[in-house]
Amino acid sequence: MRRIVLVVMCMAVAVASLAADGETRMFQLRHRPAREAAVVVEPLLSNEGSILIQPRQNRITVRDSGSVLTRVQKALDGWDVPPASFVIQLRVLEASKEKTAPAARKTPAISGLGAELGTLFQFGEYRELAALRMVVSEGMAIEVPAGDRFHLRFVLRTTPLTLDSVDLTEFQLSRREWLPDGTERLAPMMRARVNLRLRQESILGGAGSEDAERALFLVLLAEREQVR
Repeated sequence: MRRIVLVVMCMAVAVASLAADGETRMFQLRHRPAREAAVVVEPLLSNEGSILIQPRQNRITVRDSGSVLTRVQKALDGWDVPPASFVIQLRVLEASKEKTAPAARKTPAISGLGAELGTLFQFGEYRELAALRMVVSEGMAIEVPAGDRFHLRFVLRTTPLTLDSVDLTEFQLSRREWLPDGTERLAPMMRARVNLRLRQESILGGAGSEDAERALFLVLLAEREQVR
């Protein structure tokens, strides 16, 4: 109880100090946490400016010149918006050094990707094992099967002021295994933090199979959902 009183008193003193000189304005945030607002506001402040963050009330108090406060207001109006939604597409490809007959070649999309990867890896054929298309909101945790053989999970995050990429944190691809009693077990194959530039395919490798002649590649694409 004593700690809470001290925090409130310190905050009150800080607010009084802010009001001593310059203009002071309080900004109540509605959609995003106040702790993240500093990344948006601090670059706009003058050398004499300051910011007080009040996480419990989800608001910030800024002291600076009137022109700076106007810029802060404009920046926060564009930042403090409802969570954005993105379309995440994922393909699981099995790469093999084996060559197949021309009649058994894969679809043009996979063949084209295989040609691109062929310049980096010693694999000649690529087969699609799973494909997903998901609409994911910022901060949403996803945990879904990826075809019959795999399981995918991640949390989608965005970075303040970064409009051209998203992060898939806690990203994990697992192999689905069934035990003799009929229960399912997930065997992790790949863990990573994945940064995706919007509208640009990213390729992840390294989740190889037991046979060195084969390997898995993940192809990911993120786009902002188009609101109709």
